[in-house]
Amino acid sequence: MNRILHTVALIFIGCCSNVVFLELIIKPYPGSGNIVTFAQFVFIAIEGFINYYKWGSAQRNVPMKSYGVLVFMFFLVSVINNYALNFNIPMPLHMIFRSGSLIANLILGMILLKKRYSFRQIFSVVLITFGIILATYASSQSLNKQKETNKIRSNEMEPDFFKWLIGIGMLIFALLVSALMGIYQEK
Repeated sequence: MNRILHTVALIFIGCCSNVVFLELIIKPYPGSGNIVTFAQFVFIAIEGFINYYKWGSAQRNVPMKSYGVLVFMFFLVSVINNYALNFNIPMPLHMIFRSGSLIANLILGMILLKKRYSFRQIFSVVLITFGIILATYASSQSLNKQKETNKIRSNEMEPDFFKWLIGIGMLIFALLVSALMGIYQEK
């Protein structure tokens, strides 16, 4: 039990510190998210080649084409998620919104895989999605309040809100591609 708590604590600390440092990097240098993502991809590729592929000597169970499709989808999701931060999406909303993968997986699983889910599962996903919608709405309201405190004329606020909506659209698209990636892995 102690080992499990230790592992969970390390994962939690690692994920939180990753987000904190990403935000610290992105604030002064908005376009740097893709560089960080690229560095992570290179590290994971090298580590995977060494440890899992045994320097090229291990036999693959999954065809290279399938790997290529998954890598492309994952890279696309990562780049879109990073780019969405340039559209007035605050980091906390970004993190909360990515939890919306549950609803995307549920809906696409029902449509594409003909999966059936229990009432409890559907209800749980709906509650989480409702929370994400509330957080998104609160973020839009904070955007409006921020503009009011800066005393910017109301007709100049619309482009920022439109920009924010584009960012939300990008996050939704990334969620759908991420859910498709999971479905592709299942097949």
